[in-house]
Amino acid sequence: MQTESVMEALYELNVELALLALPLWFAAAVGAGRLALRRSAGTIRRRSRLGLILLAAGLITVVARAYAAAALSAHGWSLGADFITVALPPLVLPAVAVAALVTPRYWRIARSPVTAADLRRDAASPALVVPVQATAAGALLSLVWTLSPPVEPYLPRAAVTLVVLGLVTVVLTLWRRRQARQIAAPGFTGIPLPRRLLEGAAKAGVVLLVLGVWTAQAYAASRLPGRIGMTAHEHTAAQALSPHGVHDVPVDRLTGPAGEPAQRITLTARHRTMRLASGETVDAYAFNDSIPGPTLRIRAGSLVEVTLVNVDVAAGVTVHWHGVHVANAEDGVAGVTQDAVAPGRSHVYRLRTDQVGTFWYHSHQQSATQVFRGLFGALVIEPPAGPPADVVDTAVVAHAWDVGGRARTALGDTTGVRREQVPAGRTVRMRLVNADNCPRTFALTGTAYRVVAIDGVDVHGPTDLTGTQVRVAGGGRYDLEYVQPATTVQLSVTGDANGLPSPFGFSEGCGEDNQYGGAQQGRDRRTDRQARDSLAVLTGPAPDGAPVPVSPATGVLDPLGYGTPAPTPFGAGSRFDRDYELRLGLSFGFYDGHFTGKWTVNNASFPDVPAQVVSEGDLVKLTFANRSLDDHPMHPHGHTMLVLSRNGVAASGSPWWTDTLNVAPGEVYEVALRADNPGIWMDHCHNLEHTQVGMMMHLVYTGVSSPYEMGRGTPNQPE
Repeated sequence: MQTESVMEALYELNVELALLALPLWFAAAVGAGRLALRRSAGTIRRRSRLGLILLAAGLITVVARAYAAAALSAHGWSLGADFITVALPPLVLPAVAVAALVTPRYWRIARSPVTAADLRRDAASPALVVPVQATAAGALLSLVWTLSPPVEPYLPRAAVTLVVLGLVTVVLTLWRRRQARQIAAPGFTGIPLPRRLLEGAAKAGVVLLVLGVWTAQAYAASRLPGRIGMTAHEHTAAQALSPHGVHDVPVDRLTGPAGEPAQRITLTARHRTMRLASGETVDAYAFNDSIPGPTLRIRAGSLVEVTLVNVDVAAGVTVHWHGVHVANAEDGVAGVTQDAVAPGRSHVYRLRTDQVGTFWYHSHQQSATQVFRGLFGALVIEPPAGPPADVVDTAVVAHAWDVGGRARTALGDTTGVRREQVPAGRTVRMRLVNADNCPRTFALTGTAYRVVAIDGVDVHGPTDLTGTQVRVAGGGRYDLEYVQPATTVQLSVTGDANGLPSPFGFSEGCGEDNQYGGAQQGRDRRTDRQARDSLAVLTGPAPDGAPVPVSPATGVLDPLGYGTPAPTPFGAGSRFDRDYELRLGLSFGFYDGHFTGKWTVNNASFPDVPAQVVSEGDLVKLTFANRSLDDHPMHPHGHTMLVLSRNGVAASGSPWWTDTLNVAPGEVYEVALRADNPGIWMDHCHNLEHTQVGMMMHLVYTGVSSPYEMGRGTPNQPE
């Protein structure tokens, strides 16, 4: 079994055991508390035998949880440190007391021939009841810390947790001693029903009061500030100040170059009902009355001026140049590098880059909604001298649309067949853009092909592939190249978990087809497989006929070993100036007043995720470890990352440069980048629903500030 599969299984096991432990120990605690109140000796013995079964099951869950946490930590201490230091002690410590003190007493009661009165006295002993009830309380605390793991430092939280458990144990002990004296009194026959009801109501009232106070406090604490400034944020201000104690350069001065542009482009954003080429209507936002927006083709090294005009998109719009190393002020992130462009207003971007390859552009204002509804398009940066004349160059943008309340994936502007006539013998460069949140798997059949670029960077020494699929991260791009044969070539979508937006960012997940080089699992929970089988791009001299369904059960290309090695400016053996470990996870709790799943980095959600602070010229190492059960396409703006390793296995093929790295459940990637583009840059999961509820941070250069703010009290909501 692959390492990522083992780690994913351990994460699942850890959560499942935490959920299982609570009802088991709660049932055992109730049974222990009522054992002395049973009416006959036979009933007490039978209940003690049932109690032994519950205790055994509960102790097994404790041992299994300890194993899962230890096994996670074996892959890296930080992967299980919060479980071991905070979540496990309140469960393990009282469970040890159960094993040592309670189990022998239950065994003696189950086999004892004495009278009911004697059995009641033994069963009422605090040494029998309190450890079980304390373990139930510990199971609750452990579950809370498992579903909502704490941020570092862990030890103070562990200490507070154990103090709370200790106080609960003291109260339980005092209560049980009082009840034990009553039961041991001569003539005791049981506690009257009215009194039991009153005591039960009092206990329930205390529990409800505690839950009510906690809920109110958690709700209030979760509300995001109305205005959030990037450099006033507690985690960036103290760390990113210049040596003189002030911020030197605001991002609005880090603009694109001046001068006469070689190319002028206008993008006009509108809210309107659009019709796909395949006939479906979509309630859309559109650039230039087109969904997707027009494919922009610009030249490397040339100055390009893009004017964004917002006609009537009420929330405002921006344009982000995904993967392009623009100047920071041109990055198009509302609240970080500019204000959102209001209806009736415009904004000018000035771009110049030496990059050549496939990129895309999209709004970064309420992007989870605006990208889904159409504010995006392909961006192709051509060589300075222009594209090769003998190559058929086509961009294929994949996106799921809301068609009558169902998700329908389109390639370009059609959910059906797109046909392109290509003479035999011509070279075809097919640029795949995944303009969605989840990975998509594609199959190219009918000829051998090569993957010649990933995320706008050429692959060194690509080799021919036949029968191998490619899996493109949400927001990622792959360039496929082949020579057109005399017969038809077909591009198909074979794996797709993209669908309609989920309430408040808690998505259903991106499926399980996440293993490179192996068969896909095929869990496509939100797309129509029959509709997908009729979706294709066909190229050829006469690309007629219906698409041929392609089996998804073939291997997926692993970029870690594809192509041939080549020199890189830095690598795994370099000396790094900064080293950040980023654990990607999921917590449950309140976020901005909603109870939901919160996507986290190091157990924190925006705006409480510490920034990655760098200085210009720094060599930065980032370690992404996915400790959740969903894919996370991690995307640092303004920079490209070099993949060093995955799950401890070093990259062995072509240098794998990427700006959108899909980190699947259980995977640990080490990557590196050079901090050579000053500014304040978003660094986030490009599953935009995940960013919407917390998985967002910033790469902040020392000596740089931002005059912009985001939040409900501003016009800026980047996600």
